[in-house]
Amino acid sequence: MAVWIQAQQLQGEALHQMQALYGQHFPIEVRHYLSQWIESQAWDSVDLDNPQENIKATQLLEGLVQELQKKAEHQVGEDGFLLKIKLGHYATQLQNTYDRCPMELVRCIRHILYNEQRLVREANNGSSPAGSLADAMSQKHLQINQTFEELRLVTQ
Repeated sequence: MAVWIQAQQLQGEALHQMQALYGQHFPIEVRHYLSQWIESQAWDSVDLDNPQENIKATQLLEGLVQELQKKAEHQVGEDGFLLKIKLGHYATQLQNTYDRCPMELVRCIRHILYNEQRLVREANNGSSPAGSLADAMSQKHLQINQTFEELRLVTQ
């Protein structure tokens, strides 16, 4: 089963942790409407420490923007109108945010996918109380890092 389908079934603290992964840097709506495309891409194949991999990261960014634009174009009807505008806005926003640093998009999506998988796995297995405390601490660190990354991207 796709991770996004399982992630939508999370409840309580796990759901809050999943929601905290998203924000201006990567809207949850983009994850929702492009879930299959996102999960089918080879995000892990990009070596974030190798500047030559910037080409792969740029291709992933361009693919994401194109998929968003396609999804926006196919929206019809009264409800589709608003969605068309929002998805088009997200395409522009992501292009503008990550155009000069596409590796950050790859890092961001890898972080999101990893944590979604972790949350789904823990929900399915039931994590131990000691593990929960460690996870809560690591989640705080992740939130701090995520906020730092958002601020860094905004100030570039």
